[in-house]
Amino acid sequence: MMRLHTEPDTEWKNIFQLWRASGEVLPLKVTKSSWSAEAGHFLIVEDIEIKKWPYGTAWGQYHWKGIPGAKGEKVNQSGTYTWRTL
Repeated sequence: MMRLHTEPDTEWKNIFQLWRASGEVLPLKVTKSSWSAEAGHFLIVEDIEIKKWPYGTAWGQYHWKGIPGAKGEKVNQSGTYTWRTL
């Protein structure tokens, strides 16, 4: 089920903008607009490498249905404006 940008008054950003807004503190818990945070779908951002602001590479641990995946996975689509903090 896709839920692209269905949450009202949510300002979607990329992971690097969210990291900066949080004071550049890691780890950072985020979710994507197409995921269900209520169902336990989120990402813990563990490391960030800025290439050209506001883009770069992010690594973290995906959680699906509340079950954590492997740590240190490269994050797909980290530069897209489809993320928010939890």
